[in-house]
Amino acid sequence: MAELETRDFLECSSVFTTGDFRRALGGDVAGSTVNNRLHQARRRGYLETIRPGLHLSKVGLLRDRLPDPFALAAKMASDSLVSYHSALELHGLAHSPFRRVTFLTTSSVSALEYKGYEFIPLSPPASLRRKGVWRTMSASVRRGAELVCVTSRERTVVDCFDRLRWSGGTEELLRSLDNIPSLDVQALLEYLDMLGSASAVARLGWSLFSAPERWYLGEEDRAEFVRRLGKGPYFLGQRQGEMSFVPEWRLYVPAGLTVHDFLSG
Repeated sequence: MAELETRDFLECSSVFTTGDFRRALGGDVAGSTVNNRLHQARRRGYLETIRPGLHLSKVGLLRDRLPDPFALAAKMASDSLVSYHSALELHGLAHSPFRRVTFLTTSSVSALEYKGYEFIPLSPPASLRRKGVWRTMSASVRRGAELVCVTSRERTVVDCFDRLRWSGGTEELLRSLDNIPSLDVQALLEYLDMLGSASAVARLGWSLFSAPERWYLGEEDRAEFVRRLGKGPYFLGQRQGEMSFVPEWRLYVPAGLTVHDFLSG
């Protein structure tokens, strides 16, 4: 009976934690019983443990199936929040698929490589942690049987301009921006105020207002962005090679780089 109960769980749980399994068995089940059940299932080849407390089912239709990488990232920490380029992918906005999955967490978990994917935990921005709002503007996206917590579309855009390293780079980000039909300006401004990153204001402002009609932006919207600028100067990308200065945004951008080069029409 115990083996059947375990298999029933494994047939519908592609990726799960020890805690998930224990809750499925019932809160009054002893920890030793849970661990013994998992050990027996592992010995029979019913599951694979990829790190302590994190398991993959190898039963039935799940035997040879690669788990959804975003669902796996969501299980790597109890407060996991998929972010940056990975969030662009989850929202269907990324120009290119990556085999790197980034997520925010306050837990002490290490990076993991599995089946050609790299899973990278990142600390939330310090300004948001201080204010206790680092999980603000998030959404839930269903991936198979799992709900994955991800930063909202507007927050994702701001976060990517704030930390270009995790956005896939300037060109990838601008090409992804082309996939966004509209943006909630008030949500962008609200999050920029919480984040407190003037460089993100400058980078995003330059990008959006290079083609304001694309996102239905007016002069009042432009003024709200400009009002949030600091003294600068700011930089888009690495501070190397020839750069051009954009006075309105107090921003240095790579010479010859224009947003229109990355827009489809």
